[in-house]
Order: sequence, then C-alpha cells, then structure tokens
Amino acid sequence: MKTVALLAVALVLAGTATAGRIVRLYDPATAVLVQELGADGMDIATASAREGWVDVVMDDRELDRASLYSRRFEVMPEEWSSLTDANRGNAGFYYSYEENNAFWATLAAQHADLVDTPVSIGTTVQGRAINMVLLTSNAGPAYKPAFIFTALTHAREPGGNSVLIDWANWLTTNYGSDTQATWILDNTRIYLVPIVNIDTYIANCNPAGGMLRKNQTPPDGVDLNRNFTYQWGYDDSGSSPDPYDDTYRGSSAGSEPETQAVMNFINTIDPIAGFHYHAYGGYLIHPWNYNNSATPDEATYDSWSGAMCAFSGYAAGRCGEVLGYNSNGDADDWGYYSGSGHPKIMIFTPEVDDNGFWGGQSDSTVIVAICSQCRPMNRWLCMNAPSFVGISEQEGAPVPGQLTVGAVTPNPVSGSAAVLVGIDSPAGARLTVFDISGRSVAEVSTANLRAGDNFVQFTMPSDAPSGVYVLRASAGGATGESRFTVLR
Repeated sequence: MKTVALLAVALVLAGTATAGRIVRLYDPATAVLVQELGADGMDIATASAREGWVDVVMDDRELDRASLYSRRFEVMPEEWSSLTDANRGNAGFYYSYEENNAFWATLAAQHADLVDTPVSIGTTVQGRAINMVLLTSNAGPAYKPAFIFTALTHAREPGGNSVLIDWANWLTTNYGSDTQATWILDNTRIYLVPIVNIDTYIANCNPAGGMLRKNQTPPDGVDLNRNFTYQWGYDDSGSSPDPYDDTYRGSSAGSEPETQAVMNFINTIDPIAGFHYHAYGGYLIHPWNYNNSATPDEATYDSWSGAMCAFSGYAAGRCGEVLGYNSNGDADDWGYYSGSGHPKIMIFTPEVDDNGFWGGQSDSTVIVAICSQCRPMNRWLCMNAPSFVGISEQEGAPVPGQLTVGAVTPNPVSGSAAVLVGIDSPAGARLTVFDISGRSVAEVSTANLRAGDNFVQFTMPSDAPSGVYVLRASAGGATGESRFTVLR
C-alpha cells in the first residue's frame, strides 16, 4: 500500500513540475540498483552505498516508473532539482554567471594585495572565457606550493561555487588577524576556477534549464568529469559511449575544450593538493575511482579524510565505496596520476551536502551550512599538505655554524618523532613545540645535547590534535624552526 500511495503523490506532483524531479529510491542493495539504473540509461544524481538509497532524475513521463525499481521511494521537493520561477536568471541565493563575474572582479579590486584579477585559462564550446583567480600575499618564501580548487564541472551543482566564494571571502577578510588565513596566503598559492562548465550553467539559469549536467558539445553534450585522459573509457559502466547518456565520455580522451583548459592549467602550476567541488550528498571522495582500488597513498588519504570529515561530518572513501558505482576519466584520477604531465596531486572531490542540486536557492541557511562544513576542510588541507610533500616553513636566520634544525621525521607524525639539531653551544639550548597559533604545547628535553649534530627524539602529547606544528630551537641568541604535521 505504501508504494501505491507514494506513486500517487508522484503523479500529482508531475503535473506541476517544470523540469526533471529527483526521486529517491530506497534499496539496501544499492550497487545492484545502480547497475540496473545505469543499464536503463537513467540519470543518477547521487547515491549512498552506506545508507541504501539512490537519487535519480526523472522527467514527468518517467515518474510512474519509480515503482519498477524500488518498492519504497519518494519524490524530493521541486527546489532540489530546478530553479523556481522567481530565481531563474539570478539563481536565487546561488551566484549566477554574471554575479560571479562581478564578485571576483570586486574582490580583486578590494584586496589587490591578495587577489589577482581573474585570468582566462581557456574557452568553452561556445567561446566563453574560463576564468581563474589566484589568491596569495606578497609575504613569505620565494617558492609557495600551489593548491587547485574548482567548481561547476557539472553545471547543475552550484553549491560548490558557493563554497569557493565563501573560501575566498574568508581568506581575504581574515588575513592579518587570523593565524591560519595569514599563514595560508603567506605560504601557498590558492588557485580557484569557480565555473568550469559555463555554457550549461547559463542554460540552467533560464526557464528551459535547471537539470543539465554536461557541456554544450552537440548533439547532447559531454560529461566533463568523464573526459579526462587518464583511464578514459576504461569500461562502459564508469562512463558511457552513448552521446545521449548523462555520463557520456566524449568522442576521445580530453576532447572537450573545458577539460583541456583545466588539464593544461594544472600542468602549468603543478599543485600539490586540491578539491574539485561537486554536489550533492555529503561525501569526500578520493582515487582510484576507475576501478575502486586503493592508491599507494591510501593510508594518508584515509587519515586526511578522517581529519577533514571530523569537521564536515561527510562520509569518505573512493567513489565505489561511498556511492556504489565507479567513474572513469574523472578529474581526481587524472590529478593523482603522476604521468599526466604533473607531479602527483593529493586531490579530492567533496560532494557538498546541499539539498539536491538547487536546494539553497530560496533558503540561504542551506548555503551557510555547506560553507560552514567545507571551510574547515579547505583550511585543514592547505595547512597540512605542504608538510606532507616535504615543503617546510621558511626558516629563521640562524647564526651560521651556531644552530641548524633539520626536518622532523617521520612527517606526518602520529606518535614519536626525531629531528637533527646542529648546535655549537648546547648550554641553555631550548627545544619547544608550538601549534600554528603560537601556543606552546610541548617542551623537548635538551639534557643530553652536545656540541655538533644531535638526533633528538620526542613524543607529541596524546591530547595534541591533528594539525600543523613548529619545533623551534633556540641557543646562544640563534633560532631555527622545522614545521611538521600531526595526524591522529
């Protein structure tokens, strides 16, 4: 009886719908259901392998098919799947294409010392410029590692764009007063590509659109997140050879101008880590996605994900683990693969926990919530990744021959660590561990220090949380520092 009642609701709602609707199908055998839906060419919005449901997009004529796939289902609110009449053209509380252009130009003008004027990295199918924005300060070391953040690769997922706008606002507003914002902009380069799939995003913001995912290549578009060159077309379940399928991978690897622009740009900046933002569901995904296998850095991915998801509450894992299906030719796998024209990137895809694709259009609290979930993850990644790849904080100016501090090993640290300290005058030497805010958290024993090189062993306090720390040595008026990361 419950199925019949829900189906009746679905059919009533179909009469008022102006675009596709998201239907949530409940089934504990999510992976099997995903395969069945994929074989039938259904548009899968997202899924939860752990909670046992799949969200699919169905147009008015398909809603009565829901009962064929699941005995229990529900039609989600219209706002989840399309812009309402009042918000078409301006995207409501999301930022339209025109509002994006105005925001980034204004931010660059207001914070000229921190934000560069947007620069084109390539063009779309229809010839629009795909803009990149660089955030960094004039302070800090000569070399600063790069981070990449993108959004709206799929044109119906504006929540990720909202997160990038919030991230840039937080960094620039808090620079000089917040220790983390200041350290990030002084020691890294933050590259943002706020809208990758511009043509279709514009189409989604007019009365005819709302649910379009692919780009505008004829006849029906290409899924840009199946068009990257690594493991492109690995199989026909992780992407589709059918031009009318929503996961169509394109005519060849890297065939699309938007994909080419992102790949070429990343290959020029060699980022060490980053996020490709998508929506929705509340997940933090990492490679390998093409075959759901562990990478050589699986332990690091798991520990980083655990630390970041402690802030967001997201479920973490590979695409096949959390969603129940694989993807090939995607940006994560291409970025992590070091044979793609760049060093290995510790890259993730956050699927922001939006209400569907457009659920925050008339409710700003939804957007505030996803920004609050993702901002700490952005901070954590930018604070920790430089230590992981061996890039240390710019050292002070020790007196030559008097005091030197080597790298803390292992790095990241989970328990005990060792550091090489070279010192001429051990009397009065002091070794102190500080957190990133400058608070002393531990004193390292110097009882056995002697003149010359010393390997010093120390253990981080058990209550010291994951984060970035500095070991500072001082003796004879000289100081030296070595930065390291703790992962619990």
